[in-house]
Amino acid sequence: MSAPVFGAIDVLALGANWEPQSNSPSLSGTRVSTGGPDGDVVAENTHNNIESGTATYIYLGPVSTPPTDFPAAFAADSCDIGDLVDTNTLLITGIALDYSPCAAGKKPLVTFTYRDGPTAAPATPFVYVSALTTALPTYVAANVTVPDILSVTPGSAETQNSSWEMSMSFDPDLDKDGDYLAGQGYAGEEVVNLTFVGTPTSIVSTGWQQTSGPGTNTGEAVSNTGYGQAAYTFARGVTRT
Repeated sequence: MSAPVFGAIDVLALGANWEPQSNSPSLSGTRVSTGGPDGDVVAENTHNNIESGTATYIYLGPVSTPPTDFPAAFAADSCDIGDLVDTNTLLITGIALDYSPCAAGKKPLVTFTYRDGPTAAPATPFVYVSALTTALPTYVAANVTVPDILSVTPGSAETQNSSWEMSMSFDPDLDKDGDYLAGQGYAGEEVVNLTFVGTPTSIVSTGWQQTSGPGTNTGEAVSNTGYGQAAYTFARGVTRT
């Protein structure tokens, strides 16, 4: 048995600009079996073993001229959705930004979703990139605060939390033994979640689909021991680049 190890490591090999916070890996396979004349299992096998997981980081940025928005940071360090990392052994299939720590003066958390399989970029490499740019600040060179991400007219409401995530689907072909053969990502989409104390006057969401929000008739979520909250979710498709 190996000795216990304390702390997090850079499992995606993103480099010095990224401070690891946690890693949650898993190895999963598909079990198949067949039965005999009495229905009992007479043969079984496991195929298509996949290593996947999530890895969370804090972005520190380079010492000089660090990117001030996350799309630029992902591009600079080649860790966009669709990029191969860790010496072409892991594929990034999703990224999530959690700005809730900013309300306590901390940096936002960046969580990458990954899986193995591809070991080389496709003949025509592509990635998925958000057009939000400055709406997703890194806060490397600025005081942290929870950003609105979208254009909000708050009225008397206050922004309490915001998050952004982007993902792509990945459903590869399997070889004659039922193991990974080839595949590429598709159906990229991004999602923005916003939570307010009170209900904002308006949110500019042109080009987005609102998939959740306060009730039209019943209003924001309330309780007899707290203040009312209004939570929104917006989603849209992203074209590969």
